[in-house]
Amino acid sequence: MTSVSSTTAPEGLEARGLTVTAGGQTILRSASISVPVGRMIGLIGASGSGKSTLLRTLAGVVEPAAGSVELGGHSVRLRSTDVGYVPFGTLLHPELTVREALRYAAELRLPPGTSPSELDDRVDEVLGQLQMEDRADIRIASLSDGQRRRASCGAELVGRPPVLLLDEPATGLDAVLEARMMRLLRRLADEGRGVLIATHATSSLGLCDEVAVMAQGGELRFIGSPEETLERFGVSSYDEVYEALDLEDAPVPAPDEPFPDALPGEPAAVERVALPPLGRQAGVLAARYRTCTWRNQRQLALLLGQAPVIGLGIGLAVPTGALDSPAFAPYYNATLLFLLLTGSIWLGIIAACREIVRERAILDREVAVGVRLDAYILAKCAVLFPLVATQVLLLVLVAIVLQPLGEGPVAVAQVYAMCVAVGWAAVAMGLWISAAVRTSDQATSSVPLLLIPQLLFAGAVIPYATMIAPMKLIANLTISRWALTGLGNAVGLDRNVSPDVGAVTGFEPSFYATPMVFAFGVLIGAALLMLSATGMTLERRLLAPAPRD
Repeated sequence: MTSVSSTTAPEGLEARGLTVTAGGQTILRSASISVPVGRMIGLIGASGSGKSTLLRTLAGVVEPAAGSVELGGHSVRLRSTDVGYVPFGTLLHPELTVREALRYAAELRLPPGTSPSELDDRVDEVLGQLQMEDRADIRIASLSDGQRRRASCGAELVGRPPVLLLDEPATGLDAVLEARMMRLLRRLADEGRGVLIATHATSSLGLCDEVAVMAQGGELRFIGSPEETLERFGVSSYDEVYEALDLEDAPVPAPDEPFPDALPGEPAAVERVALPPLGRQAGVLAARYRTCTWRNQRQLALLLGQAPVIGLGIGLAVPTGALDSPAFAPYYNATLLFLLLTGSIWLGIIAACREIVRERAILDREVAVGVRLDAYILAKCAVLFPLVATQVLLLVLVAIVLQPLGEGPVAVAQVYAMCVAVGWAAVAMGLWISAAVRTSDQATSSVPLLLIPQLLFAGAVIPYATMIAPMKLIANLTISRWALTGLGNAVGLDRNVSPDVGAVTGFEPSFYATPMVFAFGVLIGAALLMLSATGMTLERRLLAPAPRD
């Protein structure tokens, strides 16, 4: 096909022969485009023509099957922090104020060693560029659609990118707000940035230096000035370009046509902008997550409030005085401990199962600019682990006040420690589910799939000694089995289960003979294993092809 290209500039972004495939289909076909600094380019085309795919590929989010993207002569994947990419929607946490969102974005994007005063100055500078000084201390959730779009641009501008890519920044805005947004982007281009805008809004395309037109099949059909675009398609308005595209009988390469070869050789590598070390980056992410969690008061109240309610139910479910009966105490002790570990697992899973999937779009973007997945997961743990430890404390205190164990404070502390450990392992399981699913609803629906096996194979509903060998192998892979073993050891069930009780219930003293410290270590090891699986799942999902736009 004929290559089309806009005016080039060595400091700008240049793509040549980009081809992207997904699901066996070609969704972007041999596209070549340049985004020079100081120029503003509008990208138009029908839905499904590949505009979003082109932007994601230019930003380094999607790796093309063929072709290359360079910034200043170097691969864009080596300089992803120098390309600002604003996908459709708002990639900011609604609980934060505009100033806080930009400050956290600056800490994640600017080089290590940037002082707090420099960060504040950069945020103030961007607020001025966006004309949002009067909205700086308003929460994102309280902004209008147009203000949220500007704030999203600000999150990218704090990193001083020479190129800015925006996907449908004016969609959903009225004519006045659309014109205001386009004038803002025009001003950003005039200040020395390359700006590429994918849009369906055509009333302000005259502000662009060039207009790029995408046709169905992922073909970049034409690039030229606004006047040249109208002349090329023989129309008098930009809206008519879409109809003209439908009428054109443009040649489309056959499905089996080979991809164009990528450019020979690999551009010389350059040093990437230094990113914050793991500890600092995890600290920034944890501080942001902690702020968002604290400000979501209704959700926090539900998470904390359910723990004593569950503890109350457990305490009332066990018959009064049952733990003092020489004949029945071992059985009801095991039952109480089983209910405590079940409650702890529930609290851990439900607290974590939506925490990644609901901000996947934010994570996708931040990983592209250098956020480490291990720092992200550590930040989640830094907030969720103390939260679950507090929930478990409320759960255990209420239950034990109603049903004293009679083993002294040391045993109570050990019971609490084991419940915290199994709660943390459940948090790790919840995070893994959250990384694996695509929606929050799927995450919630998956909770029973994790919880029910823990109930069945803990060794209380079906005693471990009565399980057949294959079931014992499965039980040994559950966190509930090791939690019950450690809890029983903490309260002395390895000594208190008599042969008569064992014969009736199926419980055996040997099941509780494993030292509590060993069981605690197994749970912590299981948590670490699940956190590693979470990281690997996220890495695989982030590398998956983008859905067709």
